[in-house]
Amino acid sequence: MAVHVGDSRVDKRLAELGLSFEEIEVVLRRAEAERNFCTPFDPVSLPGNIFWGRTVRFLRETYVPKGWRSASPSNVPLLVAPTDDFAVTASSGSRETGLAALTPSTRYPKGSAVIRRVETNRQLTIFGYEEEPEPQDVGDGIPTWFLLYQHVNTEAGTRLYSELSLPNNAGRRGKIDSWHERIVLPWIDFEGFNPFPDDDEGGIDIPIERLG
Repeated sequence: MAVHVGDSRVDKRLAELGLSFEEIEVVLRRAEAERNFCTPFDPVSLPGNIFWGRTVRFLRETYVPKGWRSASPSNVPLLVAPTDDFAVTASSGSRETGLAALTPSTRYPKGSAVIRRVETNRQLTIFGYEEEPEPQDVGDGIPTWFLLYQHVNTEAGTRLYSELSLPNNAGRRGKIDSWHERIVLPWIDFEGFNPFPDDDEGGIDIPIERLG
């Protein structure tokens, strides 16, 4: 597994993907500002839903004018690169997210549509891009990077850890916990904002398991 840490390495790898930390930081700060419109009277899951949804929206608003495309195959919200050879989505992560020495997972299990994308990543990693099947829809059949994030409450407010990582296998019970490459981003401190308890994460892709 390749892990990129440090300003120069992170900036170089992001630039190779057509991204920049400065732009991603603005996206995350905007999403956090909207999250902080919530109050204790809102449903406990709302802050997490808002942050996730706004992260997706602001990524698209930032990069679609630069030639990227917005797509949602099987209701998985994607930002598709101008080259059409990879995509980016967002997800909350575990407590290991954004820490280079640890291995993160998605915070919650993912549904079948997301797991299929991770399986595509695994196949392309093993067999190479020449084995890529013909996409059925925009964003299908290509590697999918995950912008993982986690909020940690501090005495001064909230610290946001994040990373852009390429999964290569789904773990037990739908949590993605194996990565081909990780780009660990600098953390962001939000001082003076009201911290929330553990947030839930929104999204349409809901895991369904057979009982019994």
